[in-house]
Amino acid sequence: MEQAFRDEGIEVFTDTRLEQVVETDGGVSVRFQHEGSIVERKAAHLFNALGRKPATKGLGLEAAKVKLLPTGHLQTDGCQQTTNPRIYAAGDCAGPHEIVHVAIRQGETAASHAFGQATNALGYDALLKVVFTDPQIAFVGLTEDELQARNVSFLTASYPFDDHGKSILMNAMRGHVKVLAEKSSGRVLGAECVGKDAGELIQALSIAVSLRVDVRDLIKADWYHPTLSEIWTYPLEDIADEL
Repeated sequence: MEQAFRDEGIEVFTDTRLEQVVETDGGVSVRFQHEGSIVERKAAHLFNALGRKPATKGLGLEAAKVKLLPTGHLQTDGCQQTTNPRIYAAGDCAGPHEIVHVAIRQGETAASHAFGQATNALGYDALLKVVFTDPQIAFVGLTEDELQARNVSFLTASYPFDDHGKSILMNAMRGHVKVLAEKSSGRVLGAECVGKDAGELIQALSIAVSLRVDVRDLIKADWYHPTLSEIWTYPLEDIADEL
C-alpha cells in the first residue's frame, strides 16, 4: 500500500508522533516526529483518522450499574449482557470491533439470549475486515502474529497479482493473496488479500474460515477461469501439497 501511494505521488510517513496541528490562513500546518526529526507539512485540509470514542456520557450508566472498559466501551459478556443483567449492549459502543456486520450479529445474539433461547457466545476468530483503499485490503480470521501468540502450528502460502492472468488483463497487478492453515488438519484459519476488489475476493475465504473448511476441500470446488477469484487456488494448492 505504501508503494502504491508513493507511485501515485502521495507522500507517506509511517511510525510518526504527532506534535502540533495549527490552523493557518491557507488551511493547516502539522508538525510531527519522524525518524528522529521534526517534520512539518502544510495543506488546505486535514483529515483526522485517529479513531473514535464511544459516546456514552449522559446515559446514566453508573446509576444503572453498567460498567465501562478502559476504552470507554460498555463491558459485555459473550452474549452481549452488561454488568447489569437486565441490560444488553450491541454495536459500536459495545466494541470490540466497530463494524456493521459485527453489530448485527451482536444484536441478534443479545435478543436471542434476552428471550431465553439457547445462544452461543460470540467469538471473533473468524472476524472479517476490509479497508477500501485503492488497492483494497481485506483479511479474515487469525493473523500470523495471533497464531504464533497462541502457539498454533500453521502453514502459509501466498500468490501475487502480477503473475495471475485475469489480473494482468485488467491491469490490476498490485497486491497478493495469502492463506493460513492449521498444520495438523489443513483447516483454513485466516486469509488476506491486497489488490483490486479485495473486499469481494475475501468473501470466499470468509466462508471457509467460518465453516472450518479444509484447504483440500476448497480445491475440490471449481474456480472459474479466467476470474480474479481463481487466484486463491494457488496458495490453497501449495498448502495442500505440504500437508
